[in-house]
Amino acid sequence: MCSPCQLSHLLATQPALVASSPDLTGARYVDIHWGQQYCQRGQWEKAENKFATALAYFARSQDLIGVGKSLNGLSALYFEQGSHSRSLTYSQAAAAILEDTAAKYEYAIALYQLGISHCELQNIFPAEQSLEKALTQFCQLSNLEYENHSLIYLGRIYAQQHKFLFALACYESVLDSLIVNPFLENRREMLSTVLRAVAELSQQHKAGKAMSMALQSVLEEYGLAAYHLQVATHRQ
Repeated sequence: MCSPCQLSHLLATQPALVASSPDLTGARYVDIHWGQQYCQRGQWEKAENKFATALAYFARSQDLIGVGKSLNGLSALYFEQGSHSRSLTYSQAAAAILEDTAAKYEYAIALYQLGISHCELQNIFPAEQSLEKALTQFCQLSNLEYENHSLIYLGRIYAQQHKFLFALACYESVLDSLIVNPFLENRREMLSTVLRAVAELSQQHKAGKAMSMALQSVLEEYGLAAYHLQVATHRQ
């Protein structure tokens, strides 16, 4: 499999395929789709093979969007496996390649994966920068699901820096979105995740009394809403 450095060399020096077949190009995009499916199922080797096959083809044909999508797939795969340094490397390459293309969603995904990899590696400031950029992109794309995921990680990063007001603002934004938009995937699970994060914040001694009271108020308000949501969901 190509490393990002080898990939850069390929893109810079290897001529494009003389006549890339639309059928073959389509098949490689299907490989990316199947790589994502295998990744979700935890079938790591199959996922890696699909992404690697697509990456090799798109690098040879100098299809930058295909390269970026393949790299995003590999980044997500390694993140799920806990190889955060490796995930970071591939998301950095994806973001650099996709930035000047028309693939705004894939670029946003690259920034998001770069940010969460930095976060897991405790690279706080690069994580904050990447996730703030990703959030801007997802807002422009009106992608609520990834807006919320980005905000959850940003809340975590702000809390680590003792920026408690910023963290609370992130969590409240997610809670509002989850309650108002019933169509969002994993809605109840995300509500639980965010309420748990707010509860942990409320236990922070450095937050101060006023902030702790504000956090407790949020827990009471949104905790009740989450309870009613769960009851309503079970009745459906």
